[in-house]
Amino acid sequence: MTLSDGKEVRRTKAIHGLVSQKELSRQQPAEGKPLKFIGDFEYPGPKQVQFWLDDGKSPGRYITVFDYFKMKYKRTLREYPLLNLGRSDKPTLVPAEVIEIQPGQSVKARLTMNETTAMLDVACRSPYSNALSISTDGRKTLGLDEPGLNRFGVSVDKNLLTVQGRILNVPMISYLGKDQRRTDVGPINGGWNMRGIRVVKPGVMIERWTYLNIMKRSDSPIIEVSTMKDFARFLGTTGIKIKETPVTLGDGKTFTSSERAMSDGLENFFDRAKNNRIQYIIFVLTEKDSQGLYPKIKSLGDCTYGIHTTVVTSKHLLKPNNFMYYANVGLKINLKAGGVNHKLREDISLLKDGKTMIAGYDVTHPTNMPAAAVGTREAPSLVGLVASIDQDLAQWPACSWEQHAKQEMLSGQLVDAFGTRLELWQKHNKGQLPDNIIIFRDGVSEGQFVQVLEQELPSIREACRLKYPAKSGGPRLTIVVSVKRHQTRFFPTSVDSMSESGNVKNGTVVDRGVTQARYWDFYLTAHHALKGTARPAHYTVILDEIFRSKFKANAANEIERLTHELCYLYGRATKAVSICPPAYYADIVCERARAHRPEIFDVSDTDSVSTGTGKSVVASRQVHESLKDTMYYI
Repeated sequence: MTLSDGKEVRRTKAIHGLVSQKELSRQQPAEGKPLKFIGDFEYPGPKQVQFWLDDGKSPGRYITVFDYFKMKYKRTLREYPLLNLGRSDKPTLVPAEVIEIQPGQSVKARLTMNETTAMLDVACRSPYSNALSISTDGRKTLGLDEPGLNRFGVSVDKNLLTVQGRILNVPMISYLGKDQRRTDVGPINGGWNMRGIRVVKPGVMIERWTYLNIMKRSDSPIIEVSTMKDFARFLGTTGIKIKETPVTLGDGKTFTSSERAMSDGLENFFDRAKNNRIQYIIFVLTEKDSQGLYPKIKSLGDCTYGIHTTVVTSKHLLKPNNFMYYANVGLKINLKAGGVNHKLREDISLLKDGKTMIAGYDVTHPTNMPAAAVGTREAPSLVGLVASIDQDLAQWPACSWEQHAKQEMLSGQLVDAFGTRLELWQKHNKGQLPDNIIIFRDGVSEGQFVQVLEQELPSIREACRLKYPAKSGGPRLTIVVSVKRHQTRFFPTSVDSMSESGNVKNGTVVDRGVTQARYWDFYLTAHHALKGTARPAHYTVILDEIFRSKFKANAANEIERLTHELCYLYGRATKAVSICPPAYYADIVCERARAHRPEIFDVSDTDSVSTGTGKSVVASRQVHESLKDTMYYI
């Protein structure tokens, strides 16, 4: 950035609230007269900013911040930038040199490399180490061995609470063999591989696709057409329909020497791709993405041009025979093309008749974003909603939208959004609407359960009322709240119930001992944790119109089994995931919606978007019409 004395310095986003002449000059003040600027500086100093001074003792006049401090405080300011400690429409300008930052404050920003390493070292401790730390160091920290407690008759057991758990059966996974017949795979430790097998159903044929090397330096290693042919040829062996030879657009590379060059290069490439009827673009990064390329690519591809995109790194493509990486990328491509990667051998009992839709939605809020950088009232919360459309539970089209910052409960927009999910189900199921709808609501706390039932459930029922015939009575609903961010952990009590990493075995469910009497809840560890202590997902059934009526006394077992088996249907991986896909996908949709708004949510270390004083830059971003009914977000 350029200071008022003409000096060029690198601005980092660890310094927030710098006065921006561009932003303040176009913002009308909430009261009083507007600021005046002397000269044209991106970040003006005390001699370049004038404000209206009217102290009631003398006629009002404009005065510079420099002259005001000299007159009022007998202090001569240096040419350092000004900080705005107020809002953009009601600024409070303070010279940087008179501000003292108190130590010990938490910083809402990304961790440094060393901090991240230290955090991961603790997170990756063995389950035994964590259990021992809780029962020894934890007791000391909490003062549970203090002699004063005994005088009041209070004692705390030195051992962790022991509860009963069960290990659910692992479902068999189905693919196609080379002879086009069904091939079943048995997961081991929650995972399996695709060696020698094919996806269940390929998506639409990708006839026209291309790729682009994105380079920082001209001597960076690039991916040649021959490598991309090998990649496409491998995808063909897995049953994914993609033409072997990519369409060549120019020399297949662009440079990112500056942000402007990067933006121009990307937009020009998308223009050419659109004109050449390209269906899919693979962007190859030759180095780690430190310039925020990913959100720019996704914003252009998903919203502006309507072209599916995948971002990969050249080092993985250049590695010889890296077929596992090829397969992982191929899974994403097939899902975006509308395909089915794998399915369960045995249909989930409730889904056998094809009359049950499963949905999931989540709300994410601005995090690690200082209020001075964007302003809590401007940066929106983002909602992601997904719903199944097929009996295999492979395709989950999504929609997303904005709502007021830090607002967890969904507004009336849920009516229209949920209605579009019903329309998609109807379109893919011979014009029929589902008899049952199971909804996984992600991320709300226990104190918000009633709000979900009082504020969100009526919107869902209204969406159903508008779509279902009046005489049908509408679908039966079940709402399950899924939570991953909690502090409950389980440790095995014997070697027989222990995984290779020292955790409880995948498929472990606990529905007594630590659950609550007033709620129907359970903890499920569906995944296999390789390091650290496995964190189970916590599920709470807050509304049930399906399971009790259909399965009677076995209702709890059935919903636990359904949730567990759903975890094996995460389409872009060959392993069970820690939280069921409806909730997982909804969270990914929110992250993609965040990527669609880089001008708001860019919190990289280096400055790329100037938002020094909380200027409202919220812009609604809708997914392109050609992609909105696909798994564009995967």
